[in-house]
Amino acid sequence: MTIDARLAELIPNLPETLFQAARYALLSPGKRFRARLTLSCCKSFGAPESLALDPACALEIVHTYSLIHDDLPCMDNDDFRRGQPSLHKVYGDAIALLTGDFLLTYAFEILGQVPTFSAEQKLSLVQTLAKAAGAQGMLGGQVLDMESTGRRIGAEALLTMHRGKTAALFSAALQFGRIAADAPPSFSSALQALGDDVGLAFQFLDDLQDEDDLAKEKPNALALFGKEGTLQRLLELKHSIERALQKLPSQGAPIALLLKETLWMQF
Repeated sequence: MTIDARLAELIPNLPETLFQAARYALLSPGKRFRARLTLSCCKSFGAPESLALDPACALEIVHTYSLIHDDLPCMDNDDFRRGQPSLHKVYGDAIALLTGDFLLTYAFEILGQVPTFSAEQKLSLVQTLAKAAGAQGMLGGQVLDMESTGRRIGAEALLTMHRGKTAALFSAALQFGRIAADAPPSFSSALQALGDDVGLAFQFLDDLQDEDDLAKEKPNALALFGKEGTLQRLLELKHSIERALQKLPSQGAPIALLLKETLWMQF
């Protein structure tokens, strides 16, 4: 079963506004990069991708919640997402806010109900996602982003912001793959570092291609390092990622292939 098909199963197709709004946001066309990273990592450890499908979908659901809230007028105030009107433009701010809340909480419910996982695996998944999505991860990075708008920040502050706002979920995606495959925790630190680098590379590429952030005076790599400086840092991250993959079983071949097809084709 594909990620999209499973997502469509997980969110009931019922007439209630909450479910219809959730399906509108979640089932719109997307790259599913984080979810695919989870499946690829699971496969790298020799386990079938199907084992990691529900955790991968839970991660995609949390990512979608973050996009819904980011688009709200009190945040980035974006009218469009993935080529269609943002959720709050269709359903209003209140429903958009509540839909994001529903998706975030539902993701943890999904993780707690995977029948093939042990209680220990479920706990590890929940703890991993809670940390990645919370104050030490995505939310903390988003706060730094909001507080830095309109002012110049240094390189370390920018990297800290991106590691939280973006890279934390990439690291969680890889950890999800390891946990689903029941691979040893000894790989955890290597996957954390790999996810950190993948997240920074993803964000730097986005910074290069997104001129809206410059117009909104939001901090990004292009404004701080310039185009050539950002490209140089991307090259360094690419080499670091390649070295990290060598520490994984089969040199992380499924992950490397995914990165080649998605991340590096833009670079």
